[in-house]
Amino acid sequence: MTNIGKSVSLVIGTPRGFTRSVLEALLKRGSKVLFACSDESAGSLEHDRLRSLYGPQQVFYSAVDQTSSEALESVFLRALDTLGEISCVVSSTANDPLDLGSEDLQGDMAKVERKLDSLLVKKDVNSMRQMGHLATKYMGRQNGFQGGTLLNLTSSVELNGSTEAGGCTVLGTTRALGLEKRLAIHGVRALTVYQPSIDYPDLSQATQITDDQHSPYSEWDKYSSYTREYTGYMALHVGETGAPGTAWAFNKELRLKQVLPEDVPGTCGITNKMCFWLGCPMVKEEEMLNNMNIEEKIQTQSLDEIEMKREDILDT
Repeated sequence: MTNIGKSVSLVIGTPRGFTRSVLEALLKRGSKVLFACSDESAGSLEHDRLRSLYGPQQVFYSAVDQTSSEALESVFLRALDTLGEISCVVSSTANDPLDLGSEDLQGDMAKVERKLDSLLVKKDVNSMRQMGHLATKYMGRQNGFQGGTLLNLTSSVELNGSTEAGGCTVLGTTRALGLEKRLAIHGVRALTVYQPSIDYPDLSQATQITDDQHSPYSEWDKYSSYTREYTGYMALHVGETGAPGTAWAFNKELRLKQVLPEDVPGTCGITNKMCFWLGCPMVKEEEMLNNMNIEEKIQTQSLDEIEMKREDILDT
């Protein structure tokens, strides 16, 4: 079990909705947080709000292109330089919009919906692979760190959408990131929580809860505020207590339930069951271990060289 509270955490994703709930839950539990997103306006506003609530030494912000591996890597390096060793990474695509052209919306509406759902899942999967590589590089034991937790927050499209056949799934990718043989080397526990299907106050002006509001709230305000905090807390609870390589979703009663292959209606070309038990084969071994096999490393590098590499990363 990993204690995420009172740790150093890195959050990648637009601070709205579910992502915002998890971000604030980290701060309420005493974690120092550096968060980064592509939307500089939303990020700066949220940074100002959180600094006023939790203090300027508790939360930090970087504007970054979330689609760029180089830009994301610079955020990891800033976190190491500013806050010290990272113990938790929260990577969210739950609230990120799709970049679409007019041609993507042409044709039969049923086909368009399947295409858009597939694009959302593909975006989730690509982000998970990218962040899996960076998390194991900058938290992994093979690089001299202590391991940690990678918590992916994704859309719930593959659970209730109508995706096109042939693509990789969030579930299969999660299983691949959490394989025991990889965990034994890098020590990074990967889990996924799908975005719950609820309305968040900060995504709807009609139900917006601002920080200058005080009790008594209306009945809806009280319910929506509790729901926002509850979903963030439960996502972190799963990150601490869930088994590596597991994916979780909120049911209609907002209880977390582990996602199994039969819960994913769409399948890839290999089938969900094989990905579930063996891990998605599209997540390459060299990506997860950063081109370092532990046995080869022991034979070719001394412990002093390993430590020097760690110091070089921190000094970059």
